[in-house]
Amino acid sequence: MLFSSVFFIFLFLPLFLLLFFIIGQRYRDYFLLLASISFYAWGEPTFCMIALVSATIDYALGHCIFYFKKQAKYYLTLGIIANLSVLVYYKYINFFLSNLAPLFPKNSFHFELFTIALPIGVSFIVFEKITYLVDIYRGLGKPAATILNYLNYVFLFPKLLAGPIIKYHEIETQLHHRMLTSDDAAEGFKRFIRGLIKKVFFADTCGTIVNLVFALSPSELSCQSAWLGIVCFTLQIYFDFSGYSDMALGLSRMMGFRLKENFNMPYISGSFTEFWRRWHISLSTWIREYLYIPLGGNQVTPSRMMVNLWICFILSGLWHGANWTFILWGAYNGFFLMLDKFFWLNMTKSWPKMITVAITFLLIMLGWVIFRSQSFSQIIYYFSALFHFSIQSTVFIDITPDRMTAILLGLGFIFATILPGYKQINPLYLQWNWRLHFEGFFFGILGLLSIAKMVGVSYNPFLYFRF
Repeated sequence: MLFSSVFFIFLFLPLFLLLFFIIGQRYRDYFLLLASISFYAWGEPTFCMIALVSATIDYALGHCIFYFKKQAKYYLTLGIIANLSVLVYYKYINFFLSNLAPLFPKNSFHFELFTIALPIGVSFIVFEKITYLVDIYRGLGKPAATILNYLNYVFLFPKLLAGPIIKYHEIETQLHHRMLTSDDAAEGFKRFIRGLIKKVFFADTCGTIVNLVFALSPSELSCQSAWLGIVCFTLQIYFDFSGYSDMALGLSRMMGFRLKENFNMPYISGSFTEFWRRWHISLSTWIREYLYIPLGGNQVTPSRMMVNLWICFILSGLWHGANWTFILWGAYNGFFLMLDKFFWLNMTKSWPKMITVAITFLLIMLGWVIFRSQSFSQIIYYFSALFHFSIQSTVFIDITPDRMTAILLGLGFIFATILPGYKQINPLYLQWNWRLHFEGFFFGILGLLSIAKMVGVSYNPFLYFRF
C-alpha cells in the first residue's frame, strides 16, 4: 500500500486516524498493531506471517540474551543467523546461484533458480530486528516489556517499508507512553504533505525523464540526454526517498511518535564523508555501529581501516540490491571515502564551500549512473555518452513545463542554503509578517497539484521499496 495512493490517502489514513483517536488509551496500541499488520499484509500476506513468527522468536531470544548471560552469545548468534537467513533467501539466493553456475563444468550440476518475490521492506525489517538483539547483548537496552510493544516496534507501519531504521531502546518510552496533541497532529500533517509533494511533484515527474533516458540504446543516447537523465535521477532518488521519510515521520508524529531524521540536505556536502553523514542517516549509523566499529573502526592500522571501509560499503551496495552494479556502486563510494581519509579532507579545508560542494555533487551524480544502470555494459555506454560531447541523437526527450518546473525548483530547494546572499536574505525572510501565509499558499498549491497528479497517474512505487 503506497502512502502516495488514492486508497491510502482518502480511505485507509482517514479511517485509521479517526479510530485511533476515538479508541481509548487502553486499546490504542492493540489497534495500532492490527492496523500496521493489515497495512503490510495488504501487499505481503505470506511474508507478513513469516515476519510475525520471526519477530516472536526474536522476542523470546531477546529475553534469553538478557537473562542467561553465559549463553547470551549463543542466543545472539542464533538470532542473527535466523534473521540473515530470511534476508539471504528472499533477496540473494538466486543471485548467488546464478553466479555459482558458471564455476562448474557444463552439465555437472543443474542450478535451478527459485521463483521468489522480494518482500517489500525486508532489508529494513531484518536490520531492525538484528539491532534489537545486538543492543540487548551490548547492554544498551532491555528486552521489550511485552510482545505487543515489540511487535509495534517491528511493524509500526509508517516506517515499515523503507525506514528510517530505528533502535528499540530509542523509542521504548514512546511505545509505553506518548502524548497525543493537536500541535503534533498539525505538524505531522504538514510533514506528510511535504513528503507527498517531494514524491509526486518532484520525484515522479523527474522519474518519467529518467525512465525515458535509461531506456535508450547506445546508438540513441546522446551526451545531452545522458546528462539530463543523470541530473533527473539525482533529483528523483533524493526526493523519492526523503519524501518517504518525511511522510513516515509525519505519520508517526500524528500518532505521538517522534522518530529521528533520515536526511539532512545531503547534496550540499563538501565530501563523501559528509554526504554519508547526511544521506540515509539511519543506514549510515547502522553500518558504522554494527559493522564498521566491530571490525575495528578507526582504532586499527591505516591499511586495515581502508579494508574496513571497503567491506562496509561493498556490503552497503549489496544491501541495496542483488546485482553486481550495486556492489560496484558500494566500492565506488568506499574508494572516495578512503581518499577523504588519506588527503581530501585536509587538502580542501581552506577551499570555498561552493567548490567542494560542486566537485562532490558531480562525483555523487556519476555514482548514481552506476546505481541506476541495469548492467556493466549500460554503465560503460552511459559514461561514454556523458563525456563524448559530439554525440548526437535523433531521439528527442520532451521537457514539458511541469518537468522543467520540477527540475528547476528541485535544484533550487537543494542548493538554496549555499547560494550567495542566502545568509543575508534568510533572516529577513523569517521576520516577514506574511511568511506563514506565503508558505501555506505555496505548499498548498503544490500539494493540490500533487494530489491531482496522483489521482491521474498509474502506479509509482517508492524506489527504496525494492531494497
